[in-house]
Amino acid sequence: MNDKMECVVLRVIPHNERSVIVTCYSDVAGRLSFVSPGGNGREARRRRALLMPLSVVECVALSSSKELVRVRDVSRPSGFEDFSLNPMKIVVALFVADLLESLTRNSDADPFFFRFIRSAVMHLGKAGATATANFHLALMAGVIRQAGIEPDLSSYREGYLFDMREGIFRGTPPMHDDFLERDESEWVRRLCRMDMLNSRFFRLNRAGRNRAMDLMLEYISLHLKDVRHLRSVDVVRSL
Repeated sequence: MNDKMECVVLRVIPHNERSVIVTCYSDVAGRLSFVSPGGNGREARRRRALLMPLSVVECVALSSSKELVRVRDVSRPSGFEDFSLNPMKIVVALFVADLLESLTRNSDADPFFFRFIRSAVMHLGKAGATATANFHLALMAGVIRQAGIEPDLSSYREGYLFDMREGIFRGTPPMHDDFLERDESEWVRRLCRMDMLNSRFFRLNRAGRNRAMDLMLEYISLHLKDVRHLRSVDVVRSL
């Protein structure tokens, strides 16, 4: 095995005093982990910035075991910004990496999904303040579209309720509690149209942004996997 690949870093945890384990999602192998040197010197600080959550790196995979891949030549591909000194981008990156880490467990390679994540990270590097604050919402809207569970907007009518289980708008409440009242159902219609290119035009205050995040997490949890209790949710609420 001597494959060059790109990876999106999802999590970095200590392995021992001299190394860390990096969990990532790659373009050719899906989810994998590799060991990277740790320490406190100048090179270690450079490597930590390179391998911060949601960074895109390229490397060469030399060999693999059941649990860990051995790699060399880890570097940042051209075109990607270093956002390790931007506190707001670090916060949203931590949350998105946490979300993707949960969603990609036991996942095989999916080139289309990888390209979507890669493009999103490139947008984050270049994003202004408003687009950065809305980045996690645009990412979740994209995940919903990529997974094929996007709400049926053709069923929307003014004043309708949104059925979270069925992904449709309806005039009367369904026979379960997973639905939104009329005001929040209008939010769903707006959020479904958010993407990386237009997210800067969505002017949301902190309370509105947090409620939108909660709605998206609940919808993803109903259809894909329970992600309502991510460790980083409370951190991103501060935006």
